[in-house]
Amino acid sequence: MGELVVDDEAAYAEFLQIQWHARVGVENWLQERQVEAMPPHQADLIARDLAALRCALPDNPPAFVPLADADPMGTVWVLAGSSLGNRALLKRLKKTGTALPTAFLSDPRMVQFWQDLRPALERPHSLPDDQAVLMAAQATFAHFQQVAMNTRVIEPA
Repeated sequence: MGELVVDDEAAYAEFLQIQWHARVGVENWLQERQVEAMPPHQADLIARDLAALRCALPDNPPAFVPLADADPMGTVWVLAGSSLGNRALLKRLKKTGTALPTAFLSDPRMVQFWQDLRPALERPHSLPDDQAVLMAAQATFAHFQQVAMNTRVIEPA
């Protein structure tokens, strides 16, 4: 999705709409599970950026429904790790001198959350013990990919 983050308002709005559409379900799922290490909600920041671009929020965000025994830590890891990509995208936008709104990409809360989460991620892990975490991480990536595919008009090669 990084290809959409260029100094082009329509492409950037599409990126934000995909992010909002996917994150609402994921954030709701985490909230329902009362996750101890809860990442900051960012859907509100995305909505603010979309409003600044005079774009409506997408209708009917899909629910995020991983397998029942998925460990929310996998989803938390994906969201927190995405802040690294967001920083790279923000840097790219700043190089263009753009005036696009960047409340979502520049959210300092997620960067801090990533730093706070790193010790838990860096402890020793084993595949059998972390299978449920991996399952949730894979489901989160798949959810974002599915939302992007459903949102974007993909032209045949």
